[in-house]
Amino acid sequence: MKTKIYIYISIICYLALLPSFAMADNNSEQSMSKVDRYSQFVYNKISFKKMNKLKYETFKKALYGYLNLKEAGKVHGNATLTICDFSLSSNTKRLWVIDLSKKKVLFNTLVAHGMGSGEEFATKFSNIEESHQTSLGFYTTGVTYIGDNGYSLKLHGVDGIWNNKAYDRAIVMHGADYVHPDFATSNNRLGRSHGCPAIARNVTEPIINKIANGHVLFIYHPSKQYLKSSYWLNNKIANLPQESNFLDLIMPEPKENNWTAKAKPNDSLIIKDNKNRIVSLHSMDVSDSTNIKALLEKQTKYAADSAKISASLPPNTLVPATTPAKAPTTPEKPKAQARDKEFLYMKW
Repeated sequence: MKTKIYIYISIICYLALLPSFAMADNNSEQSMSKVDRYSQFVYNKISFKKMNKLKYETFKKALYGYLNLKEAGKVHGNATLTICDFSLSSNTKRLWVIDLSKKKVLFNTLVAHGMGSGEEFATKFSNIEESHQTSLGFYTTGVTYIGDNGYSLKLHGVDGIWNNKAYDRAIVMHGADYVHPDFATSNNRLGRSHGCPAIARNVTEPIINKIANGHVLFIYHPSKQYLKSSYWLNNKIANLPQESNFLDLIMPEPKENNWTAKAKPNDSLIIKDNKNRIVSLHSMDVSDSTNIKALLEKQTKYAADSAKISASLPPNTLVPATTPAKAPTTPEKPKAQARDKEFLYMKW
């Protein structure tokens, strides 16, 4: 009997605690959501047509460190982000140079890892001199120079014990004849360096010129030890770019409200009642759907039909203000009360 009572009490306690567990999970999700949503937003804007597609998880980590570096003043405002994904075969184009301000891939090409790191795949990494292994982590780019390998770019390792000796080890970006598809075909793998991220001769000059002096390079591999200890991957981001503030405008459809979000280029801002009758119509030019800030500025120039409609809209709904609305396009006047109005909200 006592055993049954204990079991019943345990079940009741468990059920009572479930809401608090759910709330804790929800709070954790909300605290991480804005960074995750911004990463996904930027990634979705980048086109990978006619090139190898960078994995989202790799990009997400690279962007996170990049934002931390910018916040710390390690790189300039318009710095590009170069990513080497050394979890991939050396026979694939695994280097991407991305202009984040334009959401555009500038280069996607082959890149070699150190001969001490592995054959076709890089599996070992080191920050030790003469190891001839690649060093993981974030780098900032330095000056260019002409060396034994021709036109080259100095790199500064800024990821602590993972690559802080890169400059002393002469780890630089340079061109190499062994970074070529023909070499990979003949040897079943790309050629290897002494630890440098060597690239093909035909793209050496344009890539180095683009990323020299204060840009970000991220050499990635899913090493658990590195991912757990990298400062730039684990330091909390205090401030996201300004464009992230507009992500809140792309709101999910409420479960308890009968309103939807639909819009097309050159469409209008429309307010209808629950019987699908137009209450007000506001002409808008939304052809530039890629410029969120410009769209917001345009949208705020237009007014809602009345204060009653504004009061009836769901919480956190953006209602443009100022200029009066045009006349309804349908002759029938809506009879629905203010609480029945629904707002068709712009979504891009």
